[in-house]
Amino acid sequence: MNATSTSPPVVLEALRCATGPAHDKLDAAFGSLDLTRKDDLARFLRGHATGMAAIFAPFRAFVAGELDLSCPDYPAALRADLTELGEDTTTLPRISSPWLAADGAALGLAYVVAGSRLGLAMLRKRGYHGQSAGLRSRYMEDESGIGIWRALLAHMRAAELDDAHIAAACTAARDTFTCFAEAFDASARSGERIVEPDAA
Repeated sequence: MNATSTSPPVVLEALRCATGPAHDKLDAAFGSLDLTRKDDLARFLRGHATGMAAIFAPFRAFVAGELDLSCPDYPAALRADLTELGEDTTTLPRISSPWLAADGAALGLAYVVAGSRLGLAMLRKRGYHGQSAGLRSRYMEDESGIGIWRALLAHMRAAELDDAHIAAACTAARDTFTCFAEAFDASARSGERIVEPDAA
């Protein structure tokens, strides 16, 4: 198929359809935590830090190279937040991300990471541990990710994406959700409750 201009609704629909089950499962896992509890907030941030460490370099490169934006240093924000909660960030698990070497993977990755900032904005409004006392999470309070999401939509509107590119983006997006699901599982401390999202 020859490359054709593809509007964001078409690309977004493909990504949403491809990632729906994985997205729902991940939301159920992280959503099972009560972020007003210190231990649950720490678990939430550990999971995000573990997943973000695996994918941040190509995400930052995409934001800078394709969207022409400065990318917030999410790993640094997460480490700072965890340190303030008394967590040792040197012992976080490591997740590999070999799929990100594939052509077209960066778009799918960006869809997941930039889209997650919309969800975090909602969580921020619900409140989290320390927020009411003025202990603001650098990661949770970042608002620049919304601008990255909007720029990503504009990028998809302007790009010429063929079926193969969209398929690669969908595969990478699914794999990114899987990466964060693995990171959530790996973030559990001994004695913490293990969430089984499918049982919800």
